[in-house]
Amino acid sequence: MENKLREFGIRDKIGYALGDFGCNLSFSLITAYLLIYYTQYMGLTPEQFGVIILVLKIWDAINDPLMGTIIDVKPISKESKFKPWIKIGSHGLIISGAVVFLPFPNASIWVKIAICLGAYLVWDVCYTLVNVPYGAMNATISSKADERTSLSVWRSIGAALGGLLVLLIPLIGYDDNDRLLGERFFFIALIMGIVAFAAYTGLLKLTTERVKVVHTEEKINYRDAVKGFMKNRPLFGLSIASFMQIVFFMSTTTTTALVFQIYFRQAKMTTMGTIAAYAPQAICLLLTSALSKKYGKRFISAAPLIISVISAAFMLLIPVSRESGLWVYVAFLMVANLGGGFFNFVVWAMVSDCVDYQQLKTGKREEGSVYAVYSLFRKLAQGVGASLLAFLLKYAGYISELGAMQTEQTAINIKNMSIILILIGAVTMFVSLFFIYNLGKKEVRELSETLGLEENTIDVNKAFENRND
Repeated sequence: MENKLREFGIRDKIGYALGDFGCNLSFSLITAYLLIYYTQYMGLTPEQFGVIILVLKIWDAINDPLMGTIIDVKPISKESKFKPWIKIGSHGLIISGAVVFLPFPNASIWVKIAICLGAYLVWDVCYTLVNVPYGAMNATISSKADERTSLSVWRSIGAALGGLLVLLIPLIGYDDNDRLLGERFFFIALIMGIVAFAAYTGLLKLTTERVKVVHTEEKINYRDAVKGFMKNRPLFGLSIASFMQIVFFMSTTTTTALVFQIYFRQAKMTTMGTIAAYAPQAICLLLTSALSKKYGKRFISAAPLIISVISAAFMLLIPVSRESGLWVYVAFLMVANLGGGFFNFVVWAMVSDCVDYQQLKTGKREEGSVYAVYSLFRKLAQGVGASLLAFLLKYAGYISELGAMQTEQTAINIKNMSIILILIGAVTMFVSLFFIYNLGKKEVRELSETLGLEENTIDVNKAFENRND
């Protein structure tokens, strides 16, 4: 299966970065503001919102693995395995991402619940149609470990730029009294959907799928995908780490907005404070490729988490004044995010390693199914994280109708809660990556040699016969 294709280069990197730039415009907006929007503007209680999100994630338990299996079994184009699905989903995301924020604060409670449930369900389907094949593409753009790591880094750059635009929302999403201007969010989401669509178009035009797979004759089905996952220890470890990252560590996307609005009473400073908190990840960006090559992706993603644990512990011990402690809070967030930053830049290359590992164990090349199972854990984490945060806010004393004007003790509880979540996330991620995920630098090299990944044509049957059980 020799094809005359252009060499891997900057065009692929920029194109792949555009994919997560588009995805994160939608994902970050919903992650950061959906709870705040539906509790402070639409008038749902935290408990009602938490139950809605949990119900929606039952669908995700079927949606993501099913989509991954369909991609592997039912190609809809001879030219590309993944791009046609991305093209279909990208059209739906333009509208569905905005419909989630339909402004009907005076409607009945059941209409509000129906809007949240129905609109989010449609958005979730469209997001899966884009994100699952997009993530699986990493393993087909290149078979070389260094190039996959490079794609993972560039994907993280794209995601960071998408998240950066979302960070500008407090400048137009709150009034001078820290009240959420919910009526603006529909148009904000619609504009972001249009920008995201342009980014997906760039992804489709700039990237090239080079790895051609000689498949076995046996058809892939959902049950086989689940069995393959049960044999895939590194995928399980990586999925647990990502689950914990989203539920606990990345909760700062929402909690920082709440802490700035309720504890510090400076909602519009959320933009500057969050940018400053994530700025040190630029250091991770500059060092990731070199450190990954020297120490391996597993080590550089796990070891720095110790820094995050120490930073979060100090945040709990050192008093942070409501009047003058905003930048102290941000400084500790900077250190905590630095510790978790390397994982963000290499995780997608680690997923590609899990694809190779499953091929070795099962004799099947299932990029879509493997990524879909991993994506399922991330989607479940989004639901659990949003629901958990909603219930924890209720426990902290948060009352939706009060907006920024919560009681003194509630403000303190929310600030402490945001720190405890980071601490739990960092500890559990460290354990998952060091003690469950088992593909270190040496193991990845041996895996590549066994599968013959120095070539861009993979014969699944031959690799399965040569595997070391």
